[in-house]
Amino acid sequence: MALTGRRLEVDRIATLAVLPRESAMVVVGDPGSGRSSVLDAVSNRVSLPVVRVGVNGSESRWPLAGVTSLFTALDDPRATAHIAHLLQTGETAVPVTAGLAAAHDFLDAVHALTLPPTLVLIDDLDRMDVESQELIAFLAGRLAGTALRVVATVRSVPSDGPLAALPTLRIEPLPSDEALILARTMAPEEANDGVLAVLAAETGGNPGALREQLAVLSREQLTGAEPIVLPLRPTPTTEALAALALGSAAGRDLDVLAKLALVPVAKTTAWDRDELDDLVGAGLATVRGQSVTVRDPLVRSALYWRMPARDRRAAHAALATASTESDPRAAAWHRSFVDDVPDVVALLGAARSYVVDGNVHAAIALTERALHVGGGTEDELVALLGVAEALLGNRLLGFAARYLAALRPFRTTAHEVRRLRLQYSAQYLSGDAVHADELLVSVDATEPADVDAVAGLMAMVACFRAEAWELDQARDLLHRVEPLEASVSPHTLEITATARELIAAIDGTLPSDTDLHDGLATSVLLAMSDPALLLLAHALSIAERYRSARRVFALVLARGPQTAPVWTEAARYLTAENEVRSGNFRQALRAIDVWEAGSSVVERLREPSRAIAIAWRHFAEGRSAEALAVVDRCLEQRSTSRLWGATAKLHALRGRVLLLDGRLEEAAAALEAADAIGRSLRNPAVLRHLGDLVETYARLGRIDDARTITARLAADHHARPGRWGALVLARSLALVADDTTRDTARRRALELFQPHDSQFERARTFAALATVGNPAERPRLGAAAAAAYEAAGMRRPLVTPAPAAAMPPFGTGPSLRSAPVLSASMPGTPRSAPDASAVLTSLTAEERAVVQKVTEGYRNREIASSLFMSQRTVELRLTQIYRKVGARSRSHLVALLT
Repeated sequence: MALTGRRLEVDRIATLAVLPRESAMVVVGDPGSGRSSVLDAVSNRVSLPVVRVGVNGSESRWPLAGVTSLFTALDDPRATAHIAHLLQTGETAVPVTAGLAAAHDFLDAVHALTLPPTLVLIDDLDRMDVESQELIAFLAGRLAGTALRVVATVRSVPSDGPLAALPTLRIEPLPSDEALILARTMAPEEANDGVLAVLAAETGGNPGALREQLAVLSREQLTGAEPIVLPLRPTPTTEALAALALGSAAGRDLDVLAKLALVPVAKTTAWDRDELDDLVGAGLATVRGQSVTVRDPLVRSALYWRMPARDRRAAHAALATASTESDPRAAAWHRSFVDDVPDVVALLGAARSYVVDGNVHAAIALTERALHVGGGTEDELVALLGVAEALLGNRLLGFAARYLAALRPFRTTAHEVRRLRLQYSAQYLSGDAVHADELLVSVDATEPADVDAVAGLMAMVACFRAEAWELDQARDLLHRVEPLEASVSPHTLEITATARELIAAIDGTLPSDTDLHDGLATSVLLAMSDPALLLLAHALSIAERYRSARRVFALVLARGPQTAPVWTEAARYLTAENEVRSGNFRQALRAIDVWEAGSSVVERLREPSRAIAIAWRHFAEGRSAEALAVVDRCLEQRSTSRLWGATAKLHALRGRVLLLDGRLEEAAAALEAADAIGRSLRNPAVLRHLGDLVETYARLGRIDDARTITARLAADHHARPGRWGALVLARSLALVADDTTRDTARRRALELFQPHDSQFERARTFAALATVGNPAERPRLGAAAAAAYEAAGMRRPLVTPAPAAAMPPFGTGPSLRSAPVLSASMPGTPRSAPDASAVLTSLTAEERAVVQKVTEGYRNREIASSLFMSQRTVELRLTQIYRKVGARSRSHLVALLT
């Protein structure tokens, strides 16, 4: 199983291993944090010989047992003699001088070994005998001349211990998104995503605790059929971590913390502030505003279940009485353990209130408790529907889907339509197909409010159908709305109108801006709702009206807190997509960064839209392997198998990345898969794969196939003309032209570009024409392509791993990205460019390490972290590098090396 997360930790340790000087590091991590897994990943990553030293805790009472394990692991025949000498010295030395003498003997013994540069990985050094810990710490500070790089893992580093002076690397708990990904890889396939999200949060990002909880929960709990008891019952890892965290807590502090563990979150007004300050100072509690909670959910779990059941109930009763006035939500939680018939509606109302306040952890705890003690009455289900609605509004899809699955159909039309609206929205936003079988039959609604709700539901599903390129089904749903329009609200009419505009945009028939909403007048747009504005902006983006779309998206984002989080995140994502489509990569990267920073983290790579954005960012920053890994992971998810539009986009992106990496056969397969799915879509500017398919076929020598696809592209473009189609059609015609028309077609493809056109498509055209041009023109075209790529903001790696590509039979050379880019004679490199190998040999080893990180897209802060430098040192190194190689800027440095 691949290691989830921990990229930075593995990078830092691997960098230490290849530094020219000997060095040491202590890796600190809590029980279950995955220290051993990090060492496993490092041993598979580095090229140096690796010596792995395990620790047998039962040997900790034997002096020097750890040192003997280390010498035994080193591949040197003299190590055995040194072991015997050290043991003999330790027995005969005077106690006062034994420690220092043994340390120098140990150091001399290591120096006497004849070893190549070697990485020594010691797992759980703090479980060794004390003498061995001291000797290894002494050695770690004096490694010069030993050829050893030593990395040791421990649970903690006491300030007065022998390891305190060594550099340390802390393994922090996994972030929520990575913990959820790890849970998905560990859990059975049928496990509910919302349940896994709960487990990821309640285990605090600790992989060991997460693994143990997945093993002890029942199948019914993992699938969501039964509620989860929170806090989770402690496992061995939980107990070990709690013992470590509570080692310094005692007496009154521990009593207060145990009571605080009885509630997910409490108001500070109900507690003694001095006692809370003591807990916060000890790192055991967290205070945010007027709320306090136990800092680590695993510590809370251990404390909660250590208390006898009778004592817990009595404490709940006392806390319920004390918090009735000051903290009604906490009181509802406590009363659910005391009352014979708990007030489940009040409990769910408190949970919904917590979601609105942004305290999802407390909301989930109260909701699971409500499911555990509730009776399933209609009022309780309506309250649960309110919790799911609030969760979806904050785009917490996994949690929302988990509680929607616990609902059954309602008897009243209003509540049932509300349930279906949430269910369909959660399915769509999660990347699943929205079948909406309930709408296949006519819905009998007589009350005006019910008619409006049904019409709004059909308009919403029509939008989902349109996004899936099922335009006929979308039109059919809107046709069914027409007889109801006289009785529906202005909001529903607005959504219906913008849904029609979205369908027209996908079909390539969207009216001009002047015919939309009074010429897109600001006063009209400001009066529209957030979802209507998003539908309109998305339609404008699909219709290649990027500036208009940018303006409408900005109106949504400018509303700030007035806009629900789900719409804010949608606006951020669609803004990034708009910039990608326009070819403005720099702005797109910034938009993706903003979107990722402000978005929910409980859903990541299972959503096709999110996966496409993340993969595209890797691709734009020159990390093709990472881009393909993200796409492939998403394609493996069953949730995309029936969402054809998203699946086609994933295949198209995969094909483009493979094409630009020169992996032509694989690119052809991916693009053909996208074409098979999107064949019925007649607007070529939506999927944008046909131009890539033409280029792939041409470079493979399949000219007849390339001409067939070009003819399709021409027919579709003439039926639904657009700027992108015109540029890519001209490029495709140049690639498939015969000897008599090739020059004219090439000139046409180049002259067609205007200053406002996509720099990325300009670069693609230059690069493609370099593959079919004569040898004298290739350097010029290649240089123009490189400049256009840089202008578009696309970063390129130092080395592009690509096999030799088969080329068309009419005398073409390799493409810009079909071979390693460290060749001065490669097509696309200006004649005056220096040889990249000569540039690199003029640099020191540490400068070359910095250059490698720069070409991989690392920022200065990330370079400093991975190479153990200060950010100021990185800046000084870059200045020296620029001076040595004659670079004017970061991008110029990358250009010199590519």
